[in-house]
Amino acid sequence: MINEILSKIAKSSINRPFLVLSIVFIFTLLMAGLLPNVKSQTDYEKMVPQDDPVIISFNKVRDNFGGSEIIMVGIEVVPSNSPEKVTDIRDPRVLELIDFLKKDLVSIGDVNSVYSPTDKIVVENNDIIPKDIQKVRTIYQNLPESSKNGIYSSDYSMALVHVTTDVSSDKQEELVKEINLRLKEAPIPPGIQVITTGSPAIGELMGRLMAESQAITGIAALLAIFTILYLYFKSFVKSVLPLIPVGCAIIWAAGSMAIFGIPMDMATSIMGSLLLGLGIDYGVHVYHRYEEELKKGSSLNEAIETTVITTGSAVVTTTATTVAGFAALTIAPLPMMSNMGKVCALGIFFCMAAVISILPSLIIIEERHLRPTIKKLKMQLKGDSNE
Repeated sequence: MINEILSKIAKSSINRPFLVLSIVFIFTLLMAGLLPNVKSQTDYEKMVPQDDPVIISFNKVRDNFGGSEIIMVGIEVVPSNSPEKVTDIRDPRVLELIDFLKKDLVSIGDVNSVYSPTDKIVVENNDIIPKDIQKVRTIYQNLPESSKNGIYSSDYSMALVHVTTDVSSDKQEELVKEINLRLKEAPIPPGIQVITTGSPAIGELMGRLMAESQAITGIAALLAIFTILYLYFKSFVKSVLPLIPVGCAIIWAAGSMAIFGIPMDMATSIMGSLLLGLGIDYGVHVYHRYEEELKKGSSLNEAIETTVITTGSAVVTTTATTVAGFAALTIAPLPMMSNMGKVCALGIFFCMAAVISILPSLIIIEERHLRPTIKKLKMQLKGDSNE
């Protein structure tokens, strides 16, 4: 049965290669359109089983007694060449900055409250920000020891602003981005650095780093694999052709994540590079067998059909065993590992399907249309140069 299906795929590639690629192109575009719907998951709470008693109890406590996440805004003295730089966190300009941030950040819809331990200084001065640093120092020194805790760091280089929110973890990343935008527009005096921290800010950082890592590792894997293929095939076209089906398969796998609600987390973020490394094997095997058939004296059509049926059968079997291995991860109790298994199982299946259906059509088009056209252009250019 498998051989019959593979034979039909081979004949379709031989007789209607442009139709096959058109269908694949449309399907790939549709799957690519789903990519923005893939959600990023950086919340550790969501990376563990939601039916675990610990998580169930945590959610009950939060629902019944309330629970807020705190985004901390660190205000720190840093080196600066400005003659007007702040050298002591007790500088009144820092208190003015904190007052501005409190008024600005509390206007964000998802923010519950904004406060700072330095408010004690202002309260002691009749709710008026002191005008000189000596006044701030005096007020601070006269505070009870118990009230001094948390106002400034021990070396007077840092102060904090606390931003509370009760939005879901999915929205916290967007809230941190909004806060960071507001901080860039704040009147920060020279010698002061303002930066967000805390669990929500770390989650936003993780999401940003995952996206950057995907791009960097994906490009690095692509370049490395292309280099190896070029050293083997000694041809640019032959090196590119096996990569095209794998690239399509990665897009299909990513689109499937949106369809099945699989988030992009620390595990699934490596999907692109992983599928490139595993899926390219199928393309190399198919192309290598095709060239072997040509060397035996087979015609183009015969070489394609023999390659798809024989090597295709082996590729299907190999895919089944690999998918089975990754599918075993789907029963893991850890959601992150389960998601990894789902994505990789789907991705490997798509790599097999793409290589068997797309690569033969690409080879046919390259042999029947692209190569003769290039050869004709070279002859024309050579003729023009001789004249």
